[in-house]
Amino acid sequence: MENNFIEMEWSRLWWLLSVVVTEYVLVLAAVGADMASGISKSRKRGEATRSRSLRRTVDKLARYYNVLVVLTVVDAMQIAGAWFMRAVEGYAVPTVPLFTLLGSLGMAGIEVKSIFEKGSDKERTDVGALLDLLESAADNEKLTKIINNLKNLKK
Repeated sequence: MENNFIEMEWSRLWWLLSVVVTEYVLVLAAVGADMASGISKSRKRGEATRSRSLRRTVDKLARYYNVLVVLTVVDAMQIAGAWFMRAVEGYAVPTVPLFTLLGSLGMAGIEVKSIFEKGSDKERTDVGALLDLLESAADNEKLTKIINNLKNLKK
C-alpha cells in the first residue's frame, strides 16, 4: 500500500515538473515571438536592428525568469503542504503549480499585447522624444527651423 502511494507521488511529481518546464519554455517562446515581431516592425520602418534592443529583450527575459523562479518556490511550498495533507490527513488536495501557471499566463499576455501594438505608436513616441531633445538643445536658428518642420510632420 505504501509503495503504491510513493509510486503515485513520484508519477505526480514528474507531471508537475513537466508542466513547470513547459511553462518556462512557453514564456521563452512568447518573448522570442515578441522579439521577432519587433525586428519585423523595425525592418518595415527601415530601422536597423540595434544590440540595445536585443539587450533589452534579454533583460526582460531575465526579469521574467526571476519572477517565475519565485513563483515556482511558492508553488513548491504549496504543493508540499498538499502532499502533507494527502499523506498524513488523507485529504485529496490537488497539486497544481497554480502561481507559476498564473505568472506565465500573465507574462505571455504581456508579450501578446506587445506583438499586436502598432509600430506607428512606437514611432510617434520616438518622434516626440526626439522633438523634446531638440527643443532643449535649440539655441540657434537652424535647429529651430528643423524643429518647426518636424512639428508640422508630426501633425
